[in-house]
Amino acid sequence: MAEITTPPQAKRAYQRFPLARRIEHVIMLLSFTTLGMTGLVQKFAFSPISQFLVGLLGGIENVRAVHHVAAILLMFGVMYHIILLGYNLYVLRMRMTMLPILQDAKDALQALMYNIGLAKSRPQMGRFTFEEKAEYWAFVWGTIVMGLTGFLMWNPIPAAKFLPGEFIPAAKAAHGGEAVLAVLAIIL
Repeated sequence: MAEITTPPQAKRAYQRFPLARRIEHVIMLLSFTTLGMTGLVQKFAFSPISQFLVGLLGGIENVRAVHHVAAILLMFGVMYHIILLGYNLYVLRMRMTMLPILQDAKDALQALMYNIGLAKSRPQMGRFTFEEKAEYWAFVWGTIVMGLTGFLMWNPIPAAKFLPGEFIPAAKAAHGGEAVLAVLAIIL
């Protein structure tokens, strides 16, 4: 006897990001991960795990080369993002939907109230939630800090011709601190 089955209900699928944006996200994810791994093994060079990874990658010079290539890839991704943003804003006249607005603060408060049991429902948010906007702007800030400090450390002699010499160790401290903060934020 044949089994009678009813066809599954048709579900509507919505594409959140076009292919180019998904590729951009993957490139940023891979370059960030590579930068985090190769940077932390340099920051914590005396750790046994760091020494093992440096040996696995063929030495500190290879680690630095990989770190630099990943940094260049990240900067190309940033430039692509800025060009695309400019095109969307000035040619297509799209709105800047990642800018925080007052509703985001209200949504954050509503989410907090829900999470501690003082509200019955989570906030209904738009295309981008307040968490996503905060993560985006943290990435923007982190990329600016890491890009500038990384450039100073990569080019200390030319940088010292234009800036006081104290900027180089300050850049190293800021770069390392921001790196640990960024990696921990992603892990959490």
